[in-house]
Amino acid sequence: MDNAIQTNKKNTKRNRRSSRKGHTDLCASRPGRKAKEREPGINHGDLIKVVECFFPKFNLRLKKIVDFRWANRIIYQLEILIWLALLSRLIANTANRDTDYLQDEQALLDNLNKLSGCKAKRLPHSDTVKYFMEKLLPKQIVRFRNWMIAKLIRNKVLDNMRTDKKLNGSKSFLIAIDGVHYHTSSHELVHSTHRTHGDGTVDYMLIALEACIVCPNGVRIPVMTEFIENLEDKEYNKQDCELKAAKRLMGRMKELYPRLPIIILLDGLYLCEDIVNICHKNRWGFSITVNEKTAAFLAKAERQMATNRRNRTEEDDPKDGRRCIIKWCNHVKYKFGETNVDLNVVEMIKKNEKGEMEKCVYATTIFLCERSVKRVLDEICRSRWQIEEAFKVQKCHGLGLEKVFGTVGNAGQNYYHIVQIAYIILNLMLHSSIFRRLQHLQNQDRIVHTICRPMLEWYGTIKNIMDKFKRYMLMKPLSDIDISGWRLQFNTA
Repeated sequence: MDNAIQTNKKNTKRNRRSSRKGHTDLCASRPGRKAKEREPGINHGDLIKVVECFFPKFNLRLKKIVDFRWANRIIYQLEILIWLALLSRLIANTANRDTDYLQDEQALLDNLNKLSGCKAKRLPHSDTVKYFMEKLLPKQIVRFRNWMIAKLIRNKVLDNMRTDKKLNGSKSFLIAIDGVHYHTSSHELVHSTHRTHGDGTVDYMLIALEACIVCPNGVRIPVMTEFIENLEDKEYNKQDCELKAAKRLMGRMKELYPRLPIIILLDGLYLCEDIVNICHKNRWGFSITVNEKTAAFLAKAERQMATNRRNRTEEDDPKDGRRCIIKWCNHVKYKFGETNVDLNVVEMIKKNEKGEMEKCVYATTIFLCERSVKRVLDEICRSRWQIEEAFKVQKCHGLGLEKVFGTVGNAGQNYYHIVQIAYIILNLMLHSSIFRRLQHLQNQDRIVHTICRPMLEWYGTIKNIMDKFKRYMLMKPLSDIDISGWRLQFNTA
């Protein structure tokens, strides 16, 4: 090879390490990247202890559920059966056989006994849990779930989810109501609706109407369920079935929470005479999406907004940064059936991802002004979409709402309630201060500065959290720390 010396000075300079201020030695190492924040180092299985903190009498309340089985033939107490059904959702099992594959996991059995207060020698078979769910009356789990929600409200755990008093005159809970279709079968099911297709095939569907406390920051707590059934053997009709279920649901909600300040969030299906009358009778505020189903009301509201051009503002949408135009008007008078209503209407127009203009219109009982209309739109009206996100999490992020664990007898309804209870527990795990408290307690020798970011932000996705939780539940026993004296905060920021 040619041993000639390169004469280009510019190229020779590339081979030298550039000098830096404060570094006289050219061969000194460069300062590296900022050290990555260390792992929390906690026992992720201990996150389930959030149940013990927020519901100290959880197992005692489970014992009040009426057991239909013969006392002399009971091998597994109902506490361990319900706890196993809850854990199978929280560890993202997709079928009953996934539970049967864990029969030899001694750590899971020990943790299950510790949580339920039982002394089972082996895990119950999935058929045992399914048989229990098939025969148990759904009202037993409904009472237990109502006790959990009442406990959270009475202890003011959910107070951060209330609206600002300046917006509507009181600190109210936002309760979104919507239907969810969670199972379809070609075979006839108990407690189902049916729909006949043009080719003669019949689909049997399990559908529920859910009421959920929501807030703009993405925290959702399911409150109450009303199942939709074709009691008169009619074809499924959304206009008929969901509206009847909504009336039953609102009546039950008023009986359980007669003095609770509530703002109901609904989609365009519910903008009708009966629903408006129920809200006025119960002294509830509401926000209802306006669409083409009430074209006459929408046209009158748009004409009234067009006459008053001062009620208009143009700002960037904080959710996606796109420019949006907001228009509003108060006292839109209209007659639904025999009922005269006086509603306030707000409209938002902006471009979507395809560059097309899209419009959202809401009718509400909250008075609108230039100072508060943007907050009412973002913090109240648009929060109705949070219930759709709740269904998405339950279906696609591990809780398996659409997975068939059982449809015979009452199993379809009972497993639905189990998913809702598991979702309440998951929200308490994600948004309470137990994550930081466990770091303080279990990581004193490893981490000087605890992770102050939200748990979901640290792990990225709910699936990652549930995967961590599953591995620790299967491999490591729960710690013996006593958290009965802890006062955890439920943060919605």
